[in-house]
Amino acid sequence: MANFGVYFEITNNTGRDLSYVGSDLDDATYDGPQTIPSNNQPTEVHLDDPHFSEGASGTVYFIVQMKGVIRKYAWYGSCPVGSDNSASGPGITNWTGPRGHPTYINIYIDGNTPGWTALGADSPTHKEIKAAAAGKTPADPKKMVKFKQPKTKK
Repeated sequence: MANFGVYFEITNNTGRDLSYVGSDLDDATYDGPQTIPSNNQPTEVHLDDPHFSEGASGTVYFIVQMKGVIRKYAWYGSCPVGSDNSASGPGITNWTGPRGHPTYINIYIDGNTPGWTALGADSPTHKEIKAAAAGKTPADPKKMVKFKQPKTKK
């Protein structure tokens, strides 16, 4: 059976351990550690495709406190069965690209890696991260949309 999972290989060299705080998963299950040590060694975070038919995709979130600020790191990856793979997030050094499966994403972060957000600040949502990975802009969530009521027959 083909493997349509997503594998993040995260090398943490921040000087502090990263703590897993959650994930937004489209069609996946989280199979990864609760902590990524700052040991300059890769740690595997896996998004598994439980149905073996759609492919895994989702965003994983980790935090670390550095210099009095709680930093939030978000990484997105996808390996859909019928379309292109995608990846986004801070510190991506290389990845398998839009073709092939599974999707492997190599990440290296240290204290100077840009792309994290301060926890509690206007952090990007899963929808925004996924849209950015696909090269699109998501709809404004604050924009009001009016739906027309269907006409009823008398």
